[in-house]
Amino acid sequence: MANKLIIENQSYKIITILVLLAFCVFLTYYFHFVLGTGTIFTHIFYFPIILAAIWWRSKGLIVPIFLSILLIASYFLAPNLNYPLYEDLFRVFIFMAIGIVVAILSEEIYQKDIKLIESTEKFRSVAVSAVDGIITTDTDGKIVFFNNSLKNIFGYSIDEIKGKHVAMLMPERFKLKFIEKLERFKTTGSHELDRRTFESIGLRKDGVEFPFEISISTWGSKGDIFTTSIIRDVTERKITEKQLKKSLYEKETLLKEIHHRVKNNLMIISSLLNLQSRYIKDEESKNIFKESQNRAKSMALIHERLYRSKDLKRIDFGDYINTLADDLYHTYVIDTNLIELNVNVDDLMLDINTSIPLGLIVNELVTNSLKHAFPKGRSGKIDINFHLQGDTYLLEVKDNGIGFPKGIDYKNSDSLGLRLVTSLTEQIDGIIEFNNTSGTSFKIIFAEEKFDENI
Repeated sequence: MANKLIIENQSYKIITILVLLAFCVFLTYYFHFVLGTGTIFTHIFYFPIILAAIWWRSKGLIVPIFLSILLIASYFLAPNLNYPLYEDLFRVFIFMAIGIVVAILSEEIYQKDIKLIESTEKFRSVAVSAVDGIITTDTDGKIVFFNNSLKNIFGYSIDEIKGKHVAMLMPERFKLKFIEKLERFKTTGSHELDRRTFESIGLRKDGVEFPFEISISTWGSKGDIFTTSIIRDVTERKITEKQLKKSLYEKETLLKEIHHRVKNNLMIISSLLNLQSRYIKDEESKNIFKESQNRAKSMALIHERLYRSKDLKRIDFGDYINTLADDLYHTYVIDTNLIELNVNVDDLMLDINTSIPLGLIVNELVTNSLKHAFPKGRSGKIDINFHLQGDTYLLEVKDNGIGFPKGIDYKNSDSLGLRLVTSLTEQIDGIIEFNNTSGTSFKIIFAEEKFDENI
């Protein structure tokens, strides 16, 4: 069909040029041979020259060449001409000049058209072959362009969708709001969703709704404004996301259950130690059981916090210190009027890998102050501080009690608790600053290790 139209168009052009050339031949014959004078209406010769140059570019120069030969030949063949040759030579020069200039301009226009056509074809081939659906609508919402993917996504044929209103692709409940936005777009020329990507619901030909992701952009051409949308069917992605959410929920539930069971087991161990200690008469041995019981409770408290937390890997360690210190205080202090406990901590989230050793450190240091700093009814106070200073954390437990006996090196002490503090501080890559001048002060300084969140 296209080839037939091209042939018919070329035939029309050839017939037009031949008719004009025949008229030019007649004029030349009439003026040269009949009237014996120069051709007066040579401006009529410009019509076939210009048309041929426009239609066939350099090939069209055959027309001015033919007319030039015709004019010069008839000059020598016609009898009784009464004007000089240079007038026809001048006309020939004008014929050729006009033909060459128009052919050059036509060639430039042709090359630009070729580039434009190539660019258009490239865009069209990209748009047509794109995996995502592409659709262009005018300000009235009429579909003026769409690719095969969009047709396949919504299940329509070309005739069913071409020139139709875009509202046919959306559920009934969205149409009224869409029409309102379209009216504002027609009035203002500005689309409120321009340059935005969002998710919505589409309606297939069979009436099935499906989720899709859409990116919208507006553009203008020859005074008209259009909207082009890129649509991606995200049905499979939504199914996958739902499955992942379900799997994640199941894993979180399982992890919570693990923390809950670990906490329960540690509390059982603590209770068993407490029961066992009742049968021990030796006070030193009983204290050992009591300290072990508190260590188990300090770890159980961390798992309890994790079980109740939305973040299953991190806990609010400031809140943890408050709870642990209060438990220890009421465990070891008989007369609360004698010993004052001051807790000054920030609400800082710590990973479980840091929280467990640090929790045991807090347990040992606070227990040590409560047991040994204030003997024989001595009064005093214990301060617990926990803060973030730049990139490092500072935990300080200090008291104004009697302090360490002279000659005692906490690093080489026989106390299991102090050895635990030293070992656990090394485990979190921290350093200990010890001060024994006015009571006892332990500062633990560390930077939390960045643990892989994917593990």
